Amino acid sequence: MEGIVIFGAGKIAEVAHGYFSRDDARPVVGFTCDRAHCRGSSFLDLPLWPFDEIERHFPPDRFEMFVGIGYHDLNALRADRCEQARQRGYRLASYICAQAWLPQGLQHGDNCLILDRVTVQPGARLGRNVALWSGVTVGHHSHVEDDCWIAAGATVGGSSVIGQGSFVGLNATVGHEVSIGRRCLLGARTLVTKPVPDERVVADADSATLRLDSTRFLQISKLRT
Repeated sequence: MEGIVIFGAGKIAEVAHGYFSRDDARPVVGFTCDRAHCRGSSFLDLPLWPFDEIERHFPPDRFEMFVGIGYHDLNALRADRCEQARQRGYRLASYICAQAWLPQGLQHGDNCLILDRVTVQPGARLGRNVALWSGVTVGHHSHVEDDCWIAAGATVGGSSVIGQGSFVGLNATVGHEVSIGRRCLLGARTLVTKPVPDERVVADADSATLRLDSTRFLQISKLRT
C-alpha cells in the first residue's frame, strides 16, 4: 500500500494525522469527508476530496483509509463511515502508538486508535473501530466491543465488558467483572461497580444512572465531538 487517506477534516483527523506522521512508516497522503463538510480543497497542506469521489483520486487497491472522526451519536457516525469505506473496498488502517504497552498477539479489529501510555493487559480483546485515548488501562480478559471510545485516563477492570458503541469519559473507572451495555455513556470520573443496561447514562459516582436514556441525553447535552 502506498499510504493512508484519513476520513475527516476536523480535530480528530488532525490528531490522527499527527500520530500517523510521527510513528508510522505509511505516509498520510490526503483527506476525505462528506461533500457537505468539505471546506476548500486541502487540509493540513494535503489534498481534501469529497468521499463520493475518493476512489478516483486514491484507489482502494493502492491506499488504506483511517476514519478519523469522533464519538458523534455515540460513535454511530464513525461506525457508519467505516462500513461505507469497507464496502468501497478500502482496507481500514489502525494506529498503535509505540509508547503503548500491548500483549503479544492482542486481538483487535480494524480502524483502532491506540495512543501513548495505553496499557492493555493479557487476555483482553478489542473490537473494530475502538479508540483508546492516552493513559487508558484495559484490564486482563476484558472485552471492548466494536465502535467504542474510551477517553484519556480511564480504567477498565479485569474481565469486564464495554458494550458496542459506548463512550467512557475522562478518568472513569469500570470495576472488575462489570458489564456495560450497548451505547452507554459513562461520564468523566464516574465509578461503575455494577452492571449497566443498554443505552444508559452514568453521571455520578458508583453507578448512579440518570432517568434519561443515552439517545435523549445526547440531544440535550454538549457531547458533540
